[in-house]
Amino acid sequence: MNVSFGHRLWWVDAFIGEAERGNPAVVVLLERPLPDGELQQIAFELGVSETAFVRRVGDQWSLRWFTPTVEVDLCGHATLATLHVLLNELGVPGGEFYFQTRSGVLSGRRLRDGLLGIDLPRAYLEPLDATVLGGALGPVREVFQAGPQSVLAVVEDFDALCALDVDPVTLFLVPSFIVIAACHGGPNVDVSIRVFAPRLGLAEDHVTGSAMCAVSPWWVEKVGSPTVSVHQASSRGGVMYARLFERNVEVAGMARTFFSGDLRP
Repeated sequence: MNVSFGHRLWWVDAFIGEAERGNPAVVVLLERPLPDGELQQIAFELGVSETAFVRRVGDQWSLRWFTPTVEVDLCGHATLATLHVLLNELGVPGGEFYFQTRSGVLSGRRLRDGLLGIDLPRAYLEPLDATVLGGALGPVREVFQAGPQSVLAVVEDFDALCALDVDPVTLFLVPSFIVIAACHGGPNVDVSIRVFAPRLGLAEDHVTGSAMCAVSPWWVEKVGSPTVSVHQASSRGGVMYARLFERNVEVAGMARTFFSGDLRP
């Protein structure tokens, strides 16, 4: 008889708010390494935008992120979800957590008032011609390349942001994995955004922590403030807070566990 135990998992809603349900991520605690193909199959079966696989490696943690179709280099909400699991579900002691990832070593910590903070690598913005979008977002005020994988497009206002009716096929032709639409203002925040990632198998993401890597530098350039509050205007909604440093962006938010269980091999 096979009596080996499976891997534990938690479904976590990250970047929640008073009326925002956040972005679901499943955090899987690996007892041993698994082949990449098996990790991808698990992510496909779970079906959420990101599945995080975390495993203890010495004094740090190995962390990988998979959409239902591909492994990605960076995921903010699944990293916040992982930090939430380590602190609040597993009770792992320690003030600072370090994660070995495809984007280098990331860190995280508990902040005040129930907030958790994670450090993500900042993006450097370069202006682009709006034609790169192929009209996928309609009229835009300005467009930036935000690192090797993201484009940031600024639309007129919150109403225009909410009214965007994006064709995923047209957006797929934009030479970027992630397209961030942003505007000044929103419900009790500095900035509102929507995020589209058809090349990663996500027509529209619910809440995108990695978008702060681009939004925070843009906000500093526009208004001079190193801190920014952000509402993601998706069907679930989310709230994020970011603070810009020289090489990274601290992204903060709240999370809650929806359910937990065991992954049966």
